[in-house]
Amino acid sequence: MKSTGWKTLASSALLATLLATPALSLADHHKGQGEGWKEGHHERMLEHMAERLELTEGQKAQLKANRDANQEERMAQREKMRELRKQISEAIDSGADQATLDQLGAELGQLQVSQMQDRHRRYEELESILTDEQKAKLEEMKSERKARWRERHKQHKGGADTQ
Repeated sequence: MKSTGWKTLASSALLATLLATPALSLADHHKGQGEGWKEGHHERMLEHMAERLELTEGQKAQLKANRDANQEERMAQREKMRELRKQISEAIDSGADQATLDQLGAELGQLQVSQMQDRHRRYEELESILTDEQKAKLEEMKSERKARWRERHKQHKGGADTQ
């Protein structure tokens, strides 16, 4: 009986190693691709929007200049938010006092409000370079996107529409 237990243990260890090796190499292969996908995704999204709105070359150049103007600041702000979330998680795990959690939460909240203000400002910059026809088309695109979002989320909530 004892040799059977040892054989089972050895077989299990070998099987676990064989199964884990391809998974680890696959994970390593995809390491770092998330950021590239996001960046490429935003580029494609902007190109698609430019096509649908029929932007002129001048409008495209202005849009790119507006986007690039504060990119470093946005990236730094995003990194700060990531760091704050990590600090909050670590503080909760370590049993930090409520004052510490409140302070970290307030900092995170201020950054979120700042991001919302920046998004609003960038949207206004976008609208400022559009013609009236393009603005109408943009509103139509926005309504379509909201309808698709609502439909997707209605399906996720078991068909219950909360709005």
